[in-house]
Amino acid sequence: MTDAITLSDTGFHFGVKDAPLKLTVITNLACPHCSAFFDNYETELLPAIENKQLELVLKPFDKPKEGLLKGNLVHLFLDYKDQAKTNPIILQLFKDQAEWKQLTDNEIKTYLSENYGLTAQPDNTDYSLTITQEAVSFDATSVPTALLSRKGAAPVKVTQEELKKELETLAVK
Repeated sequence: MTDAITLSDTGFHFGVKDAPLKLTVITNLACPHCSAFFDNYETELLPAIENKQLELVLKPFDKPKEGLLKGNLVHLFLDYKDQAKTNPIILQLFKDQAEWKQLTDNEIKTYLSENYGLTAQPDNTDYSLTITQEAVSFDATSVPTALLSRKGAAPVKVTQEELKKELETLAVK
């Protein structure tokens, strides 16, 4: 089954596509563990991205779990076609997660519109279906699920600790 070892291009890309390492994170913007995963973005991931050693791809996963439903709502507003605008917003939404998660669904829609100029994106349902299929293929039963591909090889699940070690070896080179 070759489908299980490939990932589509669907997602939010940070860094260059031909980086030797590609980190794909199946995530949900309402997940506190996902937010914590990016706490060290500036110190651990960003240097590798800026040095063209790492491409980060975030795949917002609409997971049918009560605590993640507000994230699923936010995902509808993310603009896949304007990643230069959307990528920094995603990182900010992780930082402000505790704040916006307290809002009602209608308040979240207003918050996204007023603070970030985001509107619901009609194509996002198709993107969501693609990402859900990939999450199932990689047995991503929880978020975040990190998949690391080295030099174009098939992606494999990694823990945050394994990722940290991998990034440390890059920094030494």
